[in-house]
Amino acid sequence: MPELTPTKLFLKDLDAFESNTALHKKIRKALALLHGNPFHPGLRMERIANDPTAWSIRIDRRYRLSIDPAAWNDSGAPDWDKGVILLRMLDHDDLYKKPR
Repeated sequence: MPELTPTKLFLKDLDAFESNTALHKKIRKALALLHGNPFHPGLRMERIANDPTAWSIRIDRRYRLSIDPAAWNDSGAPDWDKGVILLRMLDHDDLYKKPR
């Protein structure tokens, strides 16, 4: 199970949605899935094209969360078992424009 490490921007994004309890429930579910199995199909993980290392996972139809692997294998592939850095949580279109 990878360790989840939030960035300051992620925590700021999370605070912006503090009053939305339904969204917070979805965030907790997505983070639990990510912690348990980064390859869970419900996360719908995909690369972010305009960033060389960032990936995104689905929170719901509108919001996504950007992540980075904390480590890389010798082959250059992400080592998801070593940890995940939580970068941002934004609206789908905004996240793909600025994932960090």
